[in-house]
Amino acid sequence: MQNLKPYNRLPIWHYNANKHGWIPRDPAMVHYPDAYRHGSLRVITYNIWFDTRYQPQRFRHLNLLLQHTNAQIICLQEMTRSVLQGLISQPWIQRRYLVSDIDGRTFVTSPDSYGVVMLIDKQLPVQQLMSIPFPSKLGRQLLLAEIQIGSELLAIGTVHLESMRRNEDTRSEQLQICQAIFDKYTKKRSRATCLLVGDFNFDYQWPENFDQMNILANWTDLWPRLNGLYDPGLTTLREARLDRMMFRSSRIIPIGIKIIGNQPIAHIPKEHNLGTNILNVLSLGYVGPSVENVFLSDHFGLMADFDLRHV
Repeated sequence: MQNLKPYNRLPIWHYNANKHGWIPRDPAMVHYPDAYRHGSLRVITYNIWFDTRYQPQRFRHLNLLLQHTNAQIICLQEMTRSVLQGLISQPWIQRRYLVSDIDGRTFVTSPDSYGVVMLIDKQLPVQQLMSIPFPSKLGRQLLLAEIQIGSELLAIGTVHLESMRRNEDTRSEQLQICQAIFDKYTKKRSRATCLLVGDFNFDYQWPENFDQMNILANWTDLWPRLNGLYDPGLTTLREARLDRMMFRSSRIIPIGIKIIGNQPIAHIPKEHNLGTNILNVLSLGYVGPSVENVFLSDHFGLMADFDLRHV
């Protein structure tokens, strides 16, 4: 494994209604007058797909879906600057969330590419926000937040591991970096919970799954843990389980995980696709001989709930 690269400490952005804009703040300097006292926590991970096809319709449904989930933490992959700026203009996000980025400045390749973003409920005491660059040809990184929940520190990271099936070795390096970073929390603290979510870009049935899960040997893969080994939990239209929530804790208890965004948002006549083979990307099946289903993304999201009563 390569040596760990330096952490990049990031500001957390909050919306200032008086100034009508997003303001950066150092998480360590933010005062939270009250501890987070809710008995549960809801977390979402979703690769929302950077492609621009049907983007207005897809954004509208993404906005509604995320709002209705009432999640405290939302981790999004393949976030583009245009979609990000659309999201942060929504009043419900401005009222409720802190965000890790507002204009793509944390995207490794360039602000005009895509990256990973977190939305964190303002009631959650964020202690630190950072990014750790991966060895990658695609600008991939770990985005990591430290959140204090009672006496428990929650370290939550989101990733979009290296794409393409042939890049198994690069994904291994990236997971080894994640493991080393999260190990620091569990070794230094007696009360630490670790959560790693995102698009892992390998399926549970691929040969590499065994080796990759050995890197995360002391983690729990929440889908099979909570839904059983016989529910495949497919998270892409290509019928693979690429998206995961990996978990380590003795006090925070996972109580449920489900798939979201797996219903079509529109039915599009084939002739409107202008020759694009969208069946391989946005269609799960035909509604009729000349109509295709259009989905919010080429991935589905995961939503998990956690019991906090023991922290």
